Formats: sequence, C-alpha cells, structure tokens
Amino acid sequence: MDDVLGLIVILSLVVVAGSIAGFIALTQISTLKQDIAMLKKQLRGVMVDNTGQHQVSLDIAANITEPHVDHPFTLEQSSQAEATLHQQPSVKKYVNTGPTIITTSRPKQASPSVIDIFFSKLKTQFQENWMTWIGGVALAFGGIFLAKYSLEAGLLSPSLRLTLGGLFGVALIAGAEYLHRKGIVFEGFNNYVPAALAGGGFISCFALTLLAYSSYAMLSPTVAFVMLALIALAASSMALRLGPLLAVLGIVGAYSVPIWVNTGSGNLAALLMYIGFITFAAVLVAQKVKRNWLWYLLWAGHIGWYWVALSVINTQQYWIVGGFALLSIIGLIAIARLGLTLRLLEYRPHSLQRLLKLQPDHPLLLAIVIPLLLAIMTEAVSLQWQIVMVCLIVMLLFLVLQNSRWDLWQGVALVVAMLLVLSQQRYSVDSNDHLFVFREMYGVGLLLAVGLCLYGLYFGARYYKRLTFHLVAAFSVFALIATLYTITPEQGLGVAYPLWTVLLLVTSGVLIKRAQTAHTQWQQFSYWVGANANITLCLTMLLADSGLTLALAAQVLVISYLVKRHDVPMPYWPIKVLVAVVLARLTFAPWTAHYFDLTIFSMHWSAIVYPSAVGLFWFAAKQWQQTDMKIWLEGAALHCLALFITTETSYQLVGHYPQLTSLSFYEQVLLSCNWLALGCVYLHRSHSAGQLGKLYRIAGLALAGLAGLLLISTALYENPLFIRLYVGEIPLFNWLLLTWLVPSMLTLWLAKLVKPLNAKFSQIVMGASGLLAVLAINTLIRQYWQGGFIYLDKATSDAELYSYSIIWLLLGALVVITGHLKQQLLLQKVGLGILGAVIVKVFLIDMASLTGLLKAVSFIGLGLSLVGLSWLFQKLRSKAPAG
Repeated sequence: MDDVLGLIVILSLVVVAGSIAGFIALTQISTLKQDIAMLKKQLRGVMVDNTGQHQVSLDIAANITEPHVDHPFTLEQSSQAEATLHQQPSVKKYVNTGPTIITTSRPKQASPSVIDIFFSKLKTQFQENWMTWIGGVALAFGGIFLAKYSLEAGLLSPSLRLTLGGLFGVALIAGAEYLHRKGIVFEGFNNYVPAALAGGGFISCFALTLLAYSSYAMLSPTVAFVMLALIALAASSMALRLGPLLAVLGIVGAYSVPIWVNTGSGNLAALLMYIGFITFAAVLVAQKVKRNWLWYLLWAGHIGWYWVALSVINTQQYWIVGGFALLSIIGLIAIARLGLTLRLLEYRPHSLQRLLKLQPDHPLLLAIVIPLLLAIMTEAVSLQWQIVMVCLIVMLLFLVLQNSRWDLWQGVALVVAMLLVLSQQRYSVDSNDHLFVFREMYGVGLLLAVGLCLYGLYFGARYYKRLTFHLVAAFSVFALIATLYTITPEQGLGVAYPLWTVLLLVTSGVLIKRAQTAHTQWQQFSYWVGANANITLCLTMLLADSGLTLALAAQVLVISYLVKRHDVPMPYWPIKVLVAVVLARLTFAPWTAHYFDLTIFSMHWSAIVYPSAVGLFWFAAKQWQQTDMKIWLEGAALHCLALFITTETSYQLVGHYPQLTSLSFYEQVLLSCNWLALGCVYLHRSHSAGQLGKLYRIAGLALAGLAGLLLISTALYENPLFIRLYVGEIPLFNWLLLTWLVPSMLTLWLAKLVKPLNAKFSQIVMGASGLLAVLAINTLIRQYWQGGFIYLDKATSDAELYSYSIIWLLLGALVVITGHLKQQLLLQKVGLGILGAVIVKVFLIDMASLTGLLKAVSFIGLGLSLVGLSWLFQKLRSKAPAG
C-alpha cells in the first residue's frame, strides 16, 4: 500500500503541474486575444470619414487571425521564398485598397511585468476551474479509497474489489469520452471537465494495477509491466483530443513504469526498446498537443533512462547502449527537424553566433554524446565502442549535410575522432616493427585524418561560404597527427616521424594551393593558418620541448601577419587562447624536471627561449595597431620578459631556478628587486591597458607584495648586519646596492603609482622607501670602512662614526633645500628631522670621547655649520613666492 500511496502523491503532483502548464498556455493565448480585441477597437475608432473607410477597417480586422502556438521544433524556412509563403496576405490587401489611416497617439502606460500577468491569470483560472480539478482528483482518490475500504472490511474478494475499481476508472474515462464527443461545454470550463474525469479514471486504473501486482501478487511482473504501459499509452492517446493534462499523465506514467515494476530479468535491451517506443509515442503526442513543456518531459525521461543504462552496462552490452545513443540522436533531433525521410532542410551559410544559439539541438546532442564518450574513455577498450564511435562520426558528418545549422557538429566529429585515437593509448609499440604506424589505432587515426580532410575539401568547394568545412579541411590532419604524436612512445617516434612529416607537408601544399583559389578571405585565412600549423607540427616533432613553445609563439606571429596582410576580420579569442597556451608552458617550464638541464646551441634554454618569445610577441603586437589585441600581445611580451629576468638571473647566480622554500640571501636580493620592478611596470602599464588594466593592477600589487615579503625576510633573517654574509669588496657597487638602495628607489616609484588607488597606502609605502634608504646609506658607509663583511660585532672606528654624521648632515641639508625649492613641507620636515638626529648623534656619540682643544673646535665647527644652514634656509624662504 505504501507504493500505491506514493504513486497517488506523484500523480497528484503531475495533475497540478499539468494544470499550471495549461494555465501558462491559456495565459499567453488570453493575452493575445485581448491584444487583438484592443486592435480591432482601435481600428474601428480611427475611421472618421465615410462608410467605405469604415468597411476597410472591418476588412482588416477580419483578416487578423487567432495566434498559433508552435512546439520548439518548428522548422526554419530554408529559403526566402518559403518564408514569403508564410506571411499574412492581409497586409498587401490593406495597402492597395484603403487610404492612409490616421491614428491618434496616446501616452504610453507602464505595462505590467510577465510575472504579474502570469500570477493574475493563474489566479483567475484557479478561481474559475478549481472545482473541476479538485473534483477529478477527488474521484481518483475515491476509487482508490473505496478499494482500500473494501479490503479492510472484508466485504468483497480481492478480484471483485479490483474489478469494481477498474470498472469505476473505465466509467470515468468513458464518461469523459462521451462528454467530449457530444461537445458538451460547461460555461467557463471549456473541455476541462472531460479531461478531469479522464485523468481520475487513468489514475485509478494505474493505481489498481499496481495494487494487484504489489499487494495481491495477482499479476506477474511482465503482465503488470505491459498493463501499466498500455494505460499510460492510452492516456497519451486520449490527450490528443482532451488536452495537455493527460499528455503529462501519460508521459510521466509511461516513463515511470520500469520504476514501479521490476521484472527481474535484467534485460537492458528490452528496457531500452521500451523507452524508445514510449519516446516515439510521446513525440507524436507532443507534436499534436503543441506544448513546449511536453517536449521537456519526454527529453528528461528518455535521456534519464539513457544515463541509467550507461551507469549499469557491462562488456556484453556496449553495442546496445551505443546503438541506443545513435538512435536517440536520430529520433530526438534529426527526425524532429528533417522528418522521417531525413530530407535536406537547408544548406545556406550561417554566422557563428547564429550557429551557437541553435536550441534545443546542441544541448540534446551534448547530453547524449558527452556521457557516452565519458563511458567509453573510462571503460575497457572494446571493438564495440570503436564501431560506435566511427558510426557516430559518420552520422554527424551526414547530418551536417542535411542542415547547415548543424555545421558546428563537424567539430564534435573531430573531437570524437581524437578521443577514438586516445582510447587506444595502451597499445604497445615494437621498435623493430616499422609497419606499426599502419596498424591498430595508428592506421585508424591516419584514415580519419585523411578522410576528414577530404570531406572538408570536397564540401568546402561545393558550399564555399560555409566556413566549418574549410576549418575541418585545414586542421583535421594537424589535430589527429598531433594526437598520435602525444601517445606514441619514444622508441616508436623515429619510425613514425618520416611518414607523419610527409603527410603534413603534402597537406600543407594542398591547403596553400586551395588558399590561392579561395572565394572568401575567411576561406583563404583558414587554409593559410592550417598549412602553417602543419609545418609548425613538423618542426615541433623534430625539435625539443622548448622548440614546441617557440613554434607556437611563431604561429601567433604568422597568424597576426596573415590577418594584417589579408585584412581578415578575425575574432580575437583564438589568438588569445594560443597565447595563453604559450604563456602557460613558459611559466611552468622552469620548475619542470625535464627542463632543468635542457640546452639549445650549447646555452641554457631559458637564455634562448624567453628572449625569442619576447621578440615574437612584440613583432606580433606591431601587426595589431590601434586594437585591444596589441595590448594583449604586449602584455604577453612583458610577462615573458618578467619570466626571463626572474629565472635567468637566479640560474646564472646559483645554477638552478629559484626555489621559494629555500632561497639564499643572494636569490632573495635578486628576486625582491626583480619582482618589485616588474610590479611597478605592471602598475604603470595598467593605466594604458584598457580592459586588461584591472588584471595588470592585480598582478602588479601581487608582485610588489611578494617583493615586500622577501625584503622583510632579508631584514629579519638574512641581514648582513646581523649574520656573517659576504656583500662584496667594491664600495657602492656591491650586493648592498641591490639589497637596500635599489628597492628604496623602486618603492618610491611604487608609492607614486598606488597613490591614485589608495592615498594612505601610498604614505605607508613612502615610509617604507625612507626606511630602506636609511638602511642603504648606513650599510654602504659601513661597507666602505669594513669591507666584504659588515656585521655589527666588528669594531667601529671613530672615522666611520664621523663619516655617518658628515654624510647625513649633508643629506639632511640637501633634503631641506630641496623641500624649500619645491615648496614641499613634508621634505622640509624630513630634512629637519635628519639634521636633528645628526645633532643628537654628534652630542651623544661622536663628541663623547673628545677632550681639550679638539672638543672645543668640534663644538665651534658644529655651531658654525648650524648657523650657516639657518641663514641659508632663511634666504631661501625669503626668495620663495608667497602663497
């Protein structure tokens, strides 16, 4: 009984859902009717002349017909002539026979939203028809509860109880059919009463059949399965006359039968045959009833069971599910568009935007193909799956010829071909077998490459305005040989190189020849790029991994040159994707083990590859003047330059690329300068980067933050003032220059760059710059006196102490003078602070050990210096302009 009650609840929800769907459709039609009535009223009101003019308006109003609702597979017209046949003839009649109609302009009123209209109509329909639907549901529950009561009371035998319940359901269905045939229409209810009675009858029959199977065991699983299916199909059939409610009931009931009744046979083929039959019947019902949501129901039911089948298959059932997938594409998409004979629909070209927006063909195809490919790639290699994939490729290419709106499916076919090759990557290669390139998936891959290329060339010449044919011809050989190259073991590449190279070069020659006779710029551009891609792959197979990176970067330059030369309005995203691939390879290569000891021309690879990539991207940017692509390519060149500076400096210094978890003092110094400089460059670049400005700002701030962390780490843990670290013997030009002075100047630049973003943060950065400058000057002075090691444990001479005072005194005076000249109060305060600190140091430290005449002379000299500086400051202040 629990199963029955659960079924009752589900079917009740179906009734409610069908009611809502019906209300939506009625809402749309009612709105259109109101608009037509308003238009008629306006046409009658504007006729102010004579009876003839009034008659013209009535003729026009009479030509306005009721709206017709199409299902989502309404076929598009394949020619302009067909489209003209479907136009309303009344417009022409009106223009030729009637005078100009004078309309009065009325102020526009705010129209209610679609949601408001929907709920308003839903409320109205519910108020008018709620008794009918509740009555139908009550009848269904009444039949079920009557059977339940008779069972509990023991009044009748089980057979008789079920028979009476079934007769009650059949009586409701017969009554609905009688009311429909007699055309009895209740005021305000249209045909809702017959539909409600039939719905109650079918629910009763469905529930009683399930009761006889599950509770009384009076029916075998097979008999129950067949009876439930027949009841669901009968409901669907009756829906053709009584409306969408029964269609919902029939479709949901039919697809749910395998859930309620399990025959225990485990026959997957029988299940899929049943689902296919139900889908065929549901398609007929949906085409007749013409409700979009009925299509959604049958798609959900069909594809849902298809996914279930994919999850439970075994090795003996691959061909069953694969064949079901292919038939699903034919039944759900192809036949719905092309008809049972799969006739030619249209062959005219379409824009990429129009091709992408085709609904629901693309989502349905992906819902079928993607799970199938995932199952194939995760299951064991099987000849059955290979045959299914080949059939899928052939079917997709055939359907493209029948409907040009499916042109993008050629790309799906190419992807399937590549996955067909990849699924065999466990195939072992014998280095002594020189014919392995023609066996197994190697031979299949070559056949697919040549076949797809010839397909694209032939139909590209026939339908030269459909770009997808040219793209398949240009890139199929490249894509499949590149796939074979990735899965071939090292010992087999020597044998495969000659054959693949010859095939790639021959294909390039054919593509270049076709480019010379191309009809459109896009066709010519596609063939040129495809030929260049094949040549690039040839070079890649003969070069090391870094050679592939340079080949891809060269591809960017060649494409940019071809676009400029032939003035092709190419979208930017393909080049951006190619640039992103190159940058990803260049970014992660230094930390890949294979690249550690890689050399080119007896030089480390990064010394060749990074500068070459910078040059290629820079020249490519020159081809895109006054475009966003120029900014993108310049950014790529800048990123490669940043990688070169970051990696090569560390490699030349310590013999390996920087390892962030174990940086030495010298690596930290170099990285802090590199990252801080690059961060400032990125922030400066953000002002002229357009849409990429935000990305540059984020990258610049991130690099500056990392450099700040390195500077903090150096000051706390790798400081040459605290530990014994060699900083160099040459005064000024030593590691202290990069440790503190260069970061100080870069931080000052950074403060100016971030000031427009955050003024307070700019002040903090300015303070950090001053602190770095203090460290730089003091350590450079100490290095002059101490030599290569400057740690504080070493003794400090009097001369070194005096030199600090003299240099800072001069620097303080210079800062104050500069502040006065530039009229910047902040610089003046900083300079006076420096001078104050120097005075304190002189009194407390420098003169503490002096005695006698030397002490007196020192004080006199200090006093005279301060007096002279004071006079100079007053002189400058008096010459400064007022205000």
